Amino acid sequence: MNTFLTHPMRPFFVGAAVLAILGALVFFISPSAVILHRQIFLELMLPAAYGGFLTAALLDWTGFSGNLKPVATLMAALLLAASAILPFSPQTASFFVAAYWLVLLLFCAWLIWLDRNTDNFALLTLLAAFTVFQTAYAATGDLNLLRAQVHLNMAAVMFVSIRVSVLLGAEALKECRLKDPVFIPNAVYKNIAITFLLLHAAAELWLPAQTAGFTALAVGFILLAKLRELHHHELLRKHYVRTYYLLQLFAAAGYLWTGAAKLQNLPASAPLHLITLGGMMGGVMMVWLTAGLWHSGFTKLDYPKLCRIAVPILFAAAVSRAVLMNVNPIFFITVPTILTAAVFVLYLLTFVPIFRENAFTGDPE
Repeated sequence: MNTFLTHPMRPFFVGAAVLAILGALVFFISPSAVILHRQIFLELMLPAAYGGFLTAALLDWTGFSGNLKPVATLMAALLLAASAILPFSPQTASFFVAAYWLVLLLFCAWLIWLDRNTDNFALLTLLAAFTVFQTAYAATGDLNLLRAQVHLNMAAVMFVSIRVSVLLGAEALKECRLKDPVFIPNAVYKNIAITFLLLHAAAELWLPAQTAGFTALAVGFILLAKLRELHHHELLRKHYVRTYYLLQLFAAAGYLWTGAAKLQNLPASAPLHLITLGGMMGGVMMVWLTAGLWHSGFTKLDYPKLCRIAVPILFAAAVSRAVLMNVNPIFFITVPTILTAAVFVLYLLTFVPIFRENAFTGDPE
């Protein structure tokens, strides 16, 4: 247990996985619990995931070597309080989550200021956006503000994934036959993607549906353009690069579908699940697997077998909920619920033993 608690990243990741399982299975408890399902994922699971990642990543990004226990304890207490209160007083729980985002924002801003770091203003912008949107949702209860956080989460995935992709690309090229290969992701595409994701979130809240349709198309096309940097067999032969490729492809397809649907005044709930399950959750899983191995003393990036199974299961859940639901009603809730829960069960079965057996280590690179 002491090894498991050597860094807050670990209990935050594990707690987030437990919340994801609960968020998926809540439909079996109450088939009408759509709002509770959204709240568990967007207000509890994803904030816990980002908190775990940032408490690890900022050590490398800012060179911080101080004690993380006080801020990690406060963050965990806020999320635990929100989790306990959510079924009885959703609005109070939402204010606790808003306080969590504020604590994380202030902590990250403090570390960045201490390091005089000028490379992470995008991170502070995203954390500020989460804090504002969550506070507004807590105050008003407007579900559109909660839904808009899907796009903020995708922007966060774009921010985090480009940093992780540097590691993925470098690792993939270690065993290739090219002479002195270097993988340099396109930061311009990343910045454009984040910008249009933020614009799309705003458009969905305050502009006509047709305008939001055009911003969704813009996001979809820029995500497709980002895939170009991965179009090399030396990269795609590695399973972790294929995971990165597919999560962007699912997100791109979801946004293009959303744009087309909005321009035709059609429902856009189906493509939203391509985005949330394939893109957003796919991004979270990629970061969990990569950071979990890299910060547990593993010097070779090789996703464990159970997690290699979990990744395609997650993509299958996205296809089931977005596409196959038109074939048979079982693919609407039952199949994607079981598949999504199975993904995070497989993650826990793999990484809880890894975290217990290996102390937290710094970035080997």
